[in-house]
Amino acid sequence: MTLAVLMACGMGSIHAQQAESTVWCGNPIIHSHYSADPAPVVIGDTLYIYYDQDIGVTPSGSVYYYMNDWRVASSTDMVNWTDHGKALPLSKFKWANDGSAWASQCVERNGKYYWYVCADYPGHWNAIGVAFSDTPTGPFRAVGTTPFISTGKMGDIDPTVFIDDDGQAYLYWGNNKLCYVKLGKNMVSYDKTIGTNGVVEVTLTPEGFGGLKKDGKVEGENCMEEGPWLMKREGIYYLLYAAGGVPENIAYSTSDSPTGPWTYRGKIMPVTNTASFTNHCGVVEFKGKWYFVYHTGWLNEGNGGGGFNRSIAIEELYFNADGTIQQIAPTRKGVAAIGTLNPYQPVSAATMNGSSMLTILGDEKQGVYVSDLAVKDSIAVANVQFGETAPRSISLDVASEVDGCKVLVRVDHAVRGTRMALVDIPNTGSKTAFQTVTTDLQADVTGVHRVIFLFMGKSGASFKRWRLNMEDTETLTPVGQVRAVVVDDDAYYTLDGIRHSHPVRGINLHQGKKIYQK
Repeated sequence: MTLAVLMACGMGSIHAQQAESTVWCGNPIIHSHYSADPAPVVIGDTLYIYYDQDIGVTPSGSVYYYMNDWRVASSTDMVNWTDHGKALPLSKFKWANDGSAWASQCVERNGKYYWYVCADYPGHWNAIGVAFSDTPTGPFRAVGTTPFISTGKMGDIDPTVFIDDDGQAYLYWGNNKLCYVKLGKNMVSYDKTIGTNGVVEVTLTPEGFGGLKKDGKVEGENCMEEGPWLMKREGIYYLLYAAGGVPENIAYSTSDSPTGPWTYRGKIMPVTNTASFTNHCGVVEFKGKWYFVYHTGWLNEGNGGGGFNRSIAIEELYFNADGTIQQIAPTRKGVAAIGTLNPYQPVSAATMNGSSMLTILGDEKQGVYVSDLAVKDSIAVANVQFGETAPRSISLDVASEVDGCKVLVRVDHAVRGTRMALVDIPNTGSKTAFQTVTTDLQADVTGVHRVIFLFMGKSGASFKRWRLNMEDTETLTPVGQVRAVVVDDDAYYTLDGIRHSHPVRGINLHQGKKIYQK
């Protein structure tokens, strides 16, 4: 994202009084890469979105749905999204064809996270697999060496999973059809006594789904096509889906049972010019609000973005008194912030409200970081709460294998915003040899602001995380002194000698003792 685009996307001048104004996420919500087929889930106080990453061009050069990874992003405030990297590579499923990492959904049960995905299965058309993890961001391990579900026919795509109040879990899926199984309590088996070897195919009718299936194809602009999403609210079961073929609208049906019979209720998001001829939605309640998550072709529209390079967007969703859903129009504005960001604890460099197209990498050892930052790359973070007292310095965990990399830090505006610091990124000898660099701030900033990182000088830096400090560099205690004496000032010191009033992530030295803070 260039500076001009940052400005156009709401990076205008916003000063301390911003705390009294409304900050919006801006659609699409992810700018560093293409994203599609979102599946939201709330875990604790965090909203996670599981999705696939569009590449858009096959190795042979043809333009098509081509993707090799599923990713995770999360937010606590609805305006800043943290990229957790490629949490589930397609290569984990040894049976899957290259480039076929299509739609998915992840749910939590009994402290484990089960991620249901679809991909092409050689000789069997489409198929559904499942992976699991002990954490919502992985690492995930594939279950089995063959697909979890494969009917041997086309259309075994777009899984959605729902756990009812009685503990029974259901897995729905389908393209040009609608099928489901009743999952076992272990989430990796299903009841094979119903339907055909456990698979029940739902009959598509005008009464149930706005259209019918005839001669092997769905007919009617409202008929369920693909991308089902099953949910429940106040005793009503909702099945949302992409309808009508291409271009797709989002419609829904309701029932008093998770297996139907279903009654068609109408369109939620009619066909609109979003630069994407497909749509795929998920719905979630988060901190007292309902959100409708879908995809568009807005990121880099006209310059790569579009129907095969899609981008996730979010709108609020509203129900009528009778339980029906109000229609939604896609907007560039998105949804309002529901919290602020604390910059006095480490903030991942992959936490963003806007950015240029970036390379975000990660592994179990390094965690997630932004790599290969080029000159004029940028990262913006919104709704940052500086507080009533101005911070004195900023610390960045950075790395580079070349000399001359720099980052300019501004607030509120990419060009005219107040200049906070110009940080020299040292040559650390490797893109992953991270060092903490602390620089005094050049301006007193209080209140709520955007923070914008602008990369300058030479290309090639990596950026892992940042934080603000109430201390300036002159008050930092040298590392040797911290290790040599018992410090009795009740402060906490990091190994690079930075003094804090509270423990921060990593190893802290407190009154001569080492304390590890997650």
